[in-house]
Amino acid sequence: MKRFFYKFILITVILSLSACGSKSSSNSSNQENNSNSKKEITIGYLAWDEDIAVSYLWKSLLEEKGYKVKLVQADVAPIFSGVAKGSIDLFLDTWMPTTHSTYMEKYKDKVDVLGTWYEEADSGLAVPDYMDIKSIEDLKNYKDELGGKIIGIEPGAGLMRLTRENAIPGYGLESMTLVESSTPAMLAELEKAVSSKKPIVVTLWRPHWAFEEYKLRYLEDPKNAMNPSGAEKLQVIGSKEFETKFPEVAKWMELFKMDLQQIAQLEGEITKSKDEAKGVESWLSKNESVKDAWLK
Repeated sequence: MKRFFYKFILITVILSLSACGSKSSSNSSNQENNSNSKKEITIGYLAWDEDIAVSYLWKSLLEEKGYKVKLVQADVAPIFSGVAKGSIDLFLDTWMPTTHSTYMEKYKDKVDVLGTWYEEADSGLAVPDYMDIKSIEDLKNYKDELGGKIIGIEPGAGLMRLTRENAIPGYGLESMTLVESSTPAMLAELEKAVSSKKPIVVTLWRPHWAFEEYKLRYLEDPKNAMNPSGAEKLQVIGSKEFETKFPEVAKWMELFKMDLQQIAQLEGEITKSKDEAKGVESWLSKNESVKDAWLK
C-alpha cells in the first residue's frame, strides 16, 4: 500500500512539473510572438521611382535594426485607406500641399505626418529636348505630331488629376486625350519614342531619374496649372497608432532627409542594377554618414 501511495505521489509531482513547464513554454512562446508582432512593419508604396527607392531603402535599414518589413505596392487610394485603417503602417511618398491634398483632406483625422524628407518636388508635362515646343499653351498646335495624346500614368494619381482638371481645360486642350496607363507603361512609351526621336509628351515629376536619362524638360506652365501651390514637400505618413507602437522608427522618420542629388543617385543605382535591394546596398555603401544621421 505504501509503495502504491509513494508511486502515486511521484506521478502527481511529475505531471505537475510537466504542466508548469508546458505553461511556462506557452507563455514564453506567446511573449515571443507578441514581441515579434511589435517588430513587423508594412510599408505601402506607389510604382513611382522615388517611392520605390525610398521604400526599399527603409526596408533595408529597418531590417538591419531587427524589424520585419513587408512592402505592398498599390494605387494611391488603397494606400491612403490602408494607412487610415492601420493595415498599412507607413507611406513614404505623400506629396503636399497639392498632389495628394484630396486624400489628406479625406483621411486627415486618421493619419499622422511623421516627417518631411524632400522639399522641392514639382510636377509637369515633359518633352524630350529635341522637340521645338516650349509651352503647354502650344500643345494644341502639335496635336497631330503627338497623335492627339498626352501619355499619363495611373488614373488615380494626383498628377493625373492636375492634368485632367487644371492643364487640359486651362490651356484649351480638350481635343487631346490624356492616356491612362501606369508609370512603367509611360516610361516604356517614353523610352521607345526617345530611341527613335519621335515626338511625345508625358506627365512627369521631379525628383525623377528620367530627366537626365532621356534629356527631358518641362513645358512652360505660365498658368501654374501643374503646380498651383508651388514646390511640394514629400512627406512620410503613418497610422494614428504608429508613433506609439514604433517610437524609435517615428524618430528616424523625422530625421530622414534627402537632397536632389542623393535621391537621383539612389534611383540611378537601382535602375543600373535592375534590382532594388542591390541598388540600395550599393548606394548605402557610399553614403554611410547620410544613413547614420537618420538613425541617431
